[in-house]
Amino acid sequence: MTTWERPVPHWSSDPFAGRTTIHGLPSDEVRSALHKHVRRGRVEQSIRAAIELCRTDAEHEAEMWRRLQVLAAEDVGRGDPTAIVVVRACHEAADDTPPGSYDRLVFAAHAAGHVARAAKDPTDGEIMQLVLHEELVPEIPDEARCVHTRAGQEAGRTMEDWFRDGTAIDPEVADRDHAFHDRLRELYHRIDPSPPPS
Repeated sequence: MTTWERPVPHWSSDPFAGRTTIHGLPSDEVRSALHKHVRRGRVEQSIRAAIELCRTDAEHEAEMWRRLQVLAAEDVGRGDPTAIVVVRACHEAADDTPPGSYDRLVFAAHAAGHVARAAKDPTDGEIMQLVLHEELVPEIPDEARCVHTRAGQEAGRTMEDWFRDGTAIDPEVADRDHAFHDRLRELYHRIDPSPPPS
């Protein structure tokens, strides 16, 4: 075999490549089908793929749960932030039932159906892929060099500086109560004030 240089693992490193499911389907293809059906909102096909993996053996079932969790975070993402919670809860509930039981399959079906039906916003996962492939590093803004860092302390930054610049939030909910924030601003001005302008 020639040297593998593509940005995806070679199939020979996949423990499910070359294996088959309970009905003789290629395991890696059923796993891949689960992803594609969920992404396109094909509820029945998503459930079929999940149940096929679940019924094969414990290793396939564990892989099915891993993939549903990834789908909930990567593909559903901000479209339904509760999707990962639903999948995790279903997985935990399934673990309370006997292996191979009908009840165990109910939780797998519900989890797969939930992520398939969910609105999807994969933006965060897309950003992550760009970060990885382009070796992107984070910017260090000036407010990050606050009193909690070596650079900030050496520059004479104070708790008042940090509270003024380092705790700014965006976006902020429209009806947020600022009373406690205002009290803290006054407190930090008293106990560790910013130096006067030179």
